[in-house]
Amino acid sequence: MQKEQFDITGMTCSACSARIEKSVAKLPGIKEVSVNLLKNSMVASYDESVLDTVGIVQAVEKAGYGAFPKSVQNKEQRVNCG
Repeated sequence: MQKEQFDITGMTCSACSARIEKSVAKLPGIKEVSVNLLKNSMVASYDESVLDTVGIVQAVEKAGYGAFPKSVQNKEQRVNCG
């Protein structure tokens, strides 16, 4: 099982976070998903042999929002700050 954090963009209310949770929860391989509206973030636990971060991001985008894995952003910040 893989656990990944994502930054979510475009959420304005609890209905937005519920819609994202529902969209991601439908994906094969998802074990658990939790969206935090106040932090504009999401944590997803999933089976990496069935699903990857690209698939999760695509599900969020299909629901009408943006998603960015936090690990990718942290790597980019380290490269750009160097």
